[in-house]
Amino acid sequence: MAKQSLGLGSSANDNTGDTLRAGGDKINDNFNEIYTAIGNGTNLNITLSNPASGQVLRYNGSTFLPSDYSALTTSLDVAGNSIISSSNGNINLNPNGTGNVLINNGSIVNTFNGTTGVVDFPTKIQYKNEYTALGNAPAAASYTGYFFTVDGDDNPYVNINITAGGVGDTRAKLLTEYSSIDALSDVDITTVAPTANQILKWNGTNFTPADETGGGAASQNIFASVAGDTGSTTADSTSDTLTIAGGTNITTAVSGDTLTVNFSGSLTTTLAALTDTDVSGITQGDSLFWNGTNWTVTRSPITWWELAAPDASGYNFTGPGFAAATADPTLYVMRGMTYAFDNNAGGAHPFRIQSTQGLTGTPYTTGQTGSGTSVLYWTVPMDAPNTLYYQCTIHAAMAGQINVVA
Repeated sequence: MAKQSLGLGSSANDNTGDTLRAGGDKINDNFNEIYTAIGNGTNLNITLSNPASGQVLRYNGSTFLPSDYSALTTSLDVAGNSIISSSNGNINLNPNGTGNVLINNGSIVNTFNGTTGVVDFPTKIQYKNEYTALGNAPAAASYTGYFFTVDGDDNPYVNINITAGGVGDTRAKLLTEYSSIDALSDVDITTVAPTANQILKWNGTNFTPADETGGGAASQNIFASVAGDTGSTTADSTSDTLTIAGGTNITTAVSGDTLTVNFSGSLTTTLAALTDTDVSGITQGDSLFWNGTNWTVTRSPITWWELAAPDASGYNFTGPGFAAATADPTLYVMRGMTYAFDNNAGGAHPFRIQSTQGLTGTPYTTGQTGSGTSVLYWTVPMDAPNTLYYQCTIHAAMAGQINVVA
């Protein structure tokens, strides 16, 4: 509602102004609007007692009171202006509890961790740690790990805790490409300056310049000891020569500073030529498997089971499908696949596949090669029955069932 003004008329008592009732109504309306805007419609919600310089009227939930502006209700946009303090006062950024101070610039967040105290700048930070004098740098005990340089000094420094010799917190001078080796604590080339062709030699306390007492380069052996697959040799004179000779199918040649070792034999280019491979009778589609002695041909994928017989109570199977040794398990085999039964018990517990159970069961030998007392190979025929049995031909308890599943 806009402010309502009283009609005063053109002149006193000319009966052209507001009536007393109409004027009072306008006054009430104006006051009601004020009390509604800054009060609760009945009472004004403003208290002006004891304001201090720089305070603002701040709503406490029921009344506007003079108070300090201590909490932001939205983002503070300084729009290029500065946040300053008066009377040399500090500017504190103080998160509650373990809160972090975050400084954001685009997608980069720089974190002052309130829990660990670690300051994390995920990109790069540029700073200048150069002092006009060594004594102006922070103390080593207070700022251990601090790296700095000194104007006019060619060596950088780091505040570090040295355990050797009980040195403790100290300023250590670091070496650069512009440093002298004399800067090392155990090297002394100042007391006696080095001369041409000298070496650094340990005198019991420091490395110092000294002559090479072993003689010059002209009197040095070109090799000390050389060891071969068999035998070794040691240079015994300054003119000794090391000869590198070729062996079986190996020749050597020296040209200038280059030694060439050549293979003069014939390379093995086929599997058949290998001494541990038997590929006789191999045809298209065959594979090789290791039978314990050689790589030999198989016509179908092969599964190899080891059979142990610690006593006459049963065979212990290990191999594919068994997490641990299993006594007389039920076996599941597939037609067209090959299975190897490696009987480690040999003739003490002969292994046999049967079509019926028991010591007198009917042997089933179709698709088999090898021996039940060593390795029995069995390629399951396509017409094999669904159920077969295995049996030790000496001990009735050593037996189990074979299910042909496909």
